[in-house]
Amino acid sequence: MTQNNFIDGHWLIASDLDGTLLDHYDYSHAPVDELLRQLERRRVPVILNSSKTFPEMLELRRQLHNGHPFIVENGSAIFIPTGYFPEVPEGAREQRDFWIFETGLPREQLLTFLRGDAGEHGSPYLSFAAASCDEIAEATGLSPEQALAARSRDYSEPLLWRGSEGEKLAFEARVRASGMSTLQGGRFLHLLGPTDKGKATLQLLDCYRQYRDIDYRLIAAGDSPNDLDMLKVADIAVIVRAAHRPPPQLEEATRRRVIVSEAIGPAGWKETIGGLFS
Repeated sequence: MTQNNFIDGHWLIASDLDGTLLDHYDYSHAPVDELLRQLERRRVPVILNSSKTFPEMLELRRQLHNGHPFIVENGSAIFIPTGYFPEVPEGAREQRDFWIFETGLPREQLLTFLRGDAGEHGSPYLSFAAASCDEIAEATGLSPEQALAARSRDYSEPLLWRGSEGEKLAFEARVRASGMSTLQGGRFLHLLGPTDKGKATLQLLDCYRQYRDIDYRLIAAGDSPNDLDMLKVADIAVIVRAAHRPPPQLEEATRRRVIVSEAIGPAGWKETIGGLFS
């Protein structure tokens, strides 16, 4: 692992959840709880940036005592608590307790594509829209209540791929030709609009710089290929090791510092992020 030297200045942390801030198997965040409290005291915002849905993120923010903006469904929407900045960011809409940037496509548009594509090419996958809560719980390890929240999507559709690699490549090509995108996560292939975690992170970072008049720099933490777009835009990219696969490969860049954890999951998050701020 690259040596962790103490860093100073104003920093923003954008972090993936499953396998990074949360344990891949039991979703525990116990190893990072004290560090999150320390970062809060030091006024270092931790931005949750995940494939998870709005209802899932609300519950996790409550558990983590996190009151900062967050990014859902792999960059498809940015939620900023009302009043978090001095004024409503330009281009955001107001809904309930949040200012919202919608950068993805409505889920119904994605499902319309899937129905048409399945009629012509078949569907060698299980989509969340077609799955029961029990099937989602079995595939993810979530509780039935958590599976219901995971199924309540607005901007993306997870697919549990059951076909061949060739079928998958052909499917991804058809998706791109339709102006949409796919993203391989830890468990699922996600169908979504022309957005990603990195684009959404930069848009939110611009809000911080503009409305707080602070030149924040960015740390991004992730564990899988669907985090690479976020890691690429960071000043410091933290790659958290997973137990079941090698770390994702991030190309070298002159301005970016890359740290790979020795420990796995949230213990690796604590090791790397804690080392930067200790």
